[in-house]
Formats: sequence, structure tokens, C-alpha cells
Amino acid sequence: MAKKPNQSGTGSSIERDTLQHVTAAQGPLRRLRGRPILSGLVLGALAAGLALPAVGQNAGVPGKVSAGAVDAARVLAEATRGDNWLVNGRDFGSSHFSPLRDITDQNIENIGLAWSADIDSAVGMATEPIVVDGIIYVTGSLNRVFAIDATSGRQLWKYDPKIRLDQGMMGSYTARIPRGVAVWEGKVFLGTGDCRMIAIDAQSGEQLWDKAVCDPNQTGITGAPRVGGGKVYIGYFGSDTGTRGAIVALDANSGDLAWRFWNTPGNPAEGFESKAHEMAAKTWAGDEWWKGGGGAAWESIVYDESTGLLIYSTAGPSTGLGGVIETSGDRLFSSAVVALNADTGEYAWHYQPGTVLPENPPTEVFHVIVTDLMIEGAKRRVVMTMPRWGGFFVIDAKNGELISWKSLADRPAEQKGPPTSDGHMRNMVGKNWWPMSYSSLTGLVYVPVYESSSNSHQHGLAAGGIGQLIAWDPVKQAAKWSVAQRLPINGGVLSTAGNLVFQGEATGEFAAYEAGTGRKLWSIDTGSAIQGVPVTYRVKGEQYILIPVGLGSGTLLFDGASGLSTLKSRYGPSRLLAFKLGAKAPFPYPEVVVPRVPEPPVQRASAEMIKQGGEVMTKFTCWGCHGGFELDGVGAWVKNGAVPDLRYMPKYAHDLFLGIVMGGSRRQQGMPGFADGHVNWPIADQMTVGEARALHAFLIDLQWKAYREDQKRLAGEQSSTGTH
Repeated sequence: MAKKPNQSGTGSSIERDTLQHVTAAQGPLRRLRGRPILSGLVLGALAAGLALPAVGQNAGVPGKVSAGAVDAARVLAEATRGDNWLVNGRDFGSSHFSPLRDITDQNIENIGLAWSADIDSAVGMATEPIVVDGIIYVTGSLNRVFAIDATSGRQLWKYDPKIRLDQGMMGSYTARIPRGVAVWEGKVFLGTGDCRMIAIDAQSGEQLWDKAVCDPNQTGITGAPRVGGGKVYIGYFGSDTGTRGAIVALDANSGDLAWRFWNTPGNPAEGFESKAHEMAAKTWAGDEWWKGGGGAAWESIVYDESTGLLIYSTAGPSTGLGGVIETSGDRLFSSAVVALNADTGEYAWHYQPGTVLPENPPTEVFHVIVTDLMIEGAKRRVVMTMPRWGGFFVIDAKNGELISWKSLADRPAEQKGPPTSDGHMRNMVGKNWWPMSYSSLTGLVYVPVYESSSNSHQHGLAAGGIGQLIAWDPVKQAAKWSVAQRLPINGGVLSTAGNLVFQGEATGEFAAYEAGTGRKLWSIDTGSAIQGVPVTYRVKGEQYILIPVGLGSGTLLFDGASGLSTLKSRYGPSRLLAFKLGAKAPFPYPEVVVPRVPEPPVQRASAEMIKQGGEVMTKFTCWGCHGGFELDGVGAWVKNGAVPDLRYMPKYAHDLFLGIVMGGSRRQQGMPGFADGHVNWPIADQMTVGEARALHAFLIDLQWKAYREDQKRLAGEQSSTGTH
């Protein structure tokens, strides 16, 4: 039964104070770029030179500080308890399953809001929280990190790494959409949009070290780091932009580089880093193919304690700076699952899912789950994963051998959504980065996908794409049940021993389903689009369900807001929402005010010039940050860390257009200047005045269309309310 929030409630109050000094007894502050912001309580304790009380298991023990106390033994011990969410995916296999069973399919209707906390994140929250001993660690846009009390929602500290947005286009993009942190032995690890790995003290929020891991002029980090074996592992974005992908392992204590494994071979004339790269080079063809790059490991990384392997997925090959490099072949190690020795970085095996198809599509492989399955009467350590094109793969985790695979598009017709509005059958299934969840109790993998017709855009956002939550049997390679969803791109999935599956949708609905049947048991309208990952934990004997909300996916930047939100949910706030049994906190339902489109300048350009402006928009990749080829942006002109919607340009932006677009007057805020002398990777060309004026004409035309539509909306609202 769906529950209606109480609209009279308010969110939790968050106090913010800036740390100014620490006494000699506490030691000097080690500052690089970032500065923590702590609550008054923490500030007072530090200023007095006192040890902070721990929230977790050692709270109240003199001299004991336990914040962030995560190690391998503890992660393994938590496998059957589930009080914490210690690592990404909860366990080393990234199952996104919790053994907690206080909240079940029998009592789910009795849960209510325990607390809410507004998070300073202008671009929403497509993130997965980590929960350790009563403290939640979560990221917001511009790579800010927040420590939140897990029982009250009170902010304990906030860390701001002071991201540089002026070094490259991709750094500006990646800094706005972080997907989380890792916690290990008292440290919180953060990958940044300007290519740094940062270690933060889990107790105080103070920066400990800061290391460069990639080239900030080319790319940046979006994913959450992974931890294990005394190391922290990270990849970075870039297969769409000609960057050579890699996995980097750093010593968790010092930040020193332990090893780096390149996911594409380098220039053969310069020699190869390993025999594996020499082997991989034979699978590439094309003139100067090594300049293409690709193979980014920007999403799923699993540290498998049982095999000692680091197993991760990679994106497809790229086309180099300026998009001029053409390649062919299998192109290892792009579009693959790769396994390395976690301690040394030595190659172990790889598997390319696309090789089962004749065209071997060069596309991303996403979430990797490592677990044990009973297959033909024998227990096998397996990897379960899906590429973007929608095949479900089961692979031997020890040697990379394919065990089985099947396309999720091959489900029976009754398990698919209705035909699209233009009559096309939904014969395509696609997967994005949002994590699946594997329940060892039901034996099912709960997979968030999009479903569309063969003539739809690949992300399902065109031609009536919808979402699907599919319960998939990985042994039988068959669907048990599926639930159709209104919009194609939704949040990650959590399953629990309470026979429940949780997922949030882009519409703002957060729901619980019966794990065995898919029957919806409970839901709530949060008022914010959801692209976050739900987690669960237990503090003082009470189980909580936690969901980050707020329109925050990178898909928003390159593929438009309309397929990721409703007109109301796109304007909802960025929040953490925590639910538990018997809680009755009033729900802080947001009051949505849809901004008006400003009246644009008079259009004086010809139709030919406007058409040329559209070509300039494509050439200089304006669509990559401003909402796809339709420039379907966030629905507002914002300057506080989000990317502004160009349909909402105010008068001053029109007046300063050439200075912004060509001269780089907003480069510090992440808007590149296309004639200011900088190389805007991967854009190789410099924009001319004629191109800039044509682009402006195109945007004025776009804004006039939006303005007229908005006037119709306002007239309709006035008519329905009887106002004039």
C-alpha cells in the first residue's frame, strides 16, 4: 500500500561551523586543498585538544577512536550480521544483499520516516552511502564528502576538496556526479573530478593525503574507490573521450602508487608494459590505433578476498583526441571483465561478453558480482555481469571461462512492457551502471534495466523507453518476474533477508517488493527523482533503510532530464531519507516551483545560420553537459554547482555570450572557453567568431520554443486556478 507523505513536515536542521584552529596537543592541521567543516560539538572538542568520542563500538572508551574501523577480517565477519554497510555492495563480492531481517515482507507497512537530512549537492545524489558504526559517509556534487549520524541525520563533518573545474571539459563533468567513497582502517577515500585520490580522517574529516592518479586535462574520476588487502583501487572516466583507461592501486596508508594496469596497449614502438599488453596489442587494428585510447574502468571494481583477485569491468574503445582514430578487432582489454592479482597488478584473465555476438559490440560492461553458485551439482566461484546491450553472463571467477549467458530481451512477452506509442515492440533491453542485487536466499539477481524498441536511442530515453526491475535466475538463465516502470533510468537495487527488494525510481517513488514474486508491498513518494543506491544497517537494535534522493546521474548531463525525471521530481531536493519500523517523523515533502523560462532576445538570424548553430553545438560537444542533443537540461538557470539549462539563459548570459563561450570567462566554474588558448580535451578545434554567433542563434531559437511552451503551461495553470 502506498503511503502519502505528510506535507507539513520539515527536514532536519544542520549546523555548520568552520574549523579555524587546533591546539598543539591535537597537532598541526595538514592541509593541501581541502578543508573540513565540522559541527560545533566536534569543533569544540578539537579546539580543546580532546579526543572525539566514537559513535561506534568503542564509544565512551577513553582514548579509543573507532570511526572508520574497517578491515578485511571485519568485512568477512559482517557477511552474516549486516549491522554495517562497510564496503561498496556491502560485501567483497558486491552483492548488494543484507542478511538483516528485522524489516520483513510481513511488517514493511509499519515503517515510517526516521529522519531526513538535506545534503549540499546541486546535482543530486547518484551515490551509494557507506555506513560504519553509526556513521554514514556519503558524497555530494563537486566531490564533497559528508559524515552523518546514522540515527538522527545530524551532520558530523563536511569535507570540501576544492575541486578545480578549469583544467578540462571532462573534469568539469566528472566532478559533478560522484558515486561514493570507500572506508578502510580509519580513513575515508575519495576520487575526484580533477583526478586525485584523497584520504580523509574518518573521525575528524581532516585531509591526510592527496595523490594524482590521472591527467586532469583529459579526464576525471566518477566512481567510488574500492578497498582490500591494504590497498585502495580506482579507475577513471574517459572511454568516450580518447583517454587511455587504467586501474590504479595505492597503498592505503601512504597513498604511494602500488601498481597501475593499463586497459589498452600503448605504442608498440615504445615497448609494452607486460606480456599481457603485448598479447592485447595483436587484437587491435587501424592506423595509429594506440592513439585511440578507451577501456576506462569507471564503474565496477570487486576485491575478491577468496581468490586474491581484483575483478573489474571496462568500457569500450575510443577514437582519440578529436575523434579521428578508427580501430577494429577485439581491442583488448576494452569492453571486458578483467581479473588481476590484487597485490601485484599482474594479469590473470579476461573475458569479453561481446564475443558471443557476431558484431562484438564495443560497449561498456557494468556491475560485477562475485559469489558462489551451485552449477550442475558443484559449487563454483563465479562472476555475474551485464554489458550495456543486455546480456546476462556467468563466468568462472578463477579462470575467466564462460559458464552461461542469455539476453534479457529473450524474456516471454508477458514479462515485457506494452508496445511503444508508435506501435513498436520492446525487443531491446539495456543496462546502465546502477548496481544489481544478488540474494543468496532466493537465488535471484534483481536487475535494473531499461527496455525499448529497436529504433530507440541506446539509453532507452527516446521512443517511449521504460524501466524494468527484473528478478533473474542466474543458474537457469531465466526471469522469475519483472516489474515495468514509467521511466527508463532508475536507481540501484537492495535485497534483504526480510524477503524484500528495494529500489527508487526517477519519478520519486521509493518502493519495496516481495523478493519471490515482485508484488509491491510498500512505497512512498519522496518528491525527488532517485538515481541513488539504497542500503540498510542496524544501530542499537533497530534496522534502517537508507536512500539518497535527488536528480544526480551523469546521464542527466549527456542525455537529458526528461527521461530521468518528471516535471516535479527533477526539482526535488538532494536528501538522505532513513526509514525504520514505528517511526513517525513528518515527511518533508518539497513544494515544487517550476521556474519560468525568461523571454529571449529577438531572433535576427536566418534559418540557415540557426541550422549551422546546431552543427556547432554538436561539434563542440555542448550536448555532453547540457542535456543531450535536445539540450534537455535541468530545467533552471543555476550557478551553484549544477550545469545550467541553456533554455533558461537570462539577459546577462546573452549579453556576455562571446566572452563566456569563446573567451573562457566562466572557465573557473567549469565552462570551457573555446578560443582562449586551452586544449579542451577531447575537442581539438578552436571556435571561430562565426561559429559562436551561429551557436548563439541556435540557442536563442531553442529558448523561444521553450518560452512559448512555458507560456502555455502558465496559461493553463492560471485557467485551472481561476487567477488572472
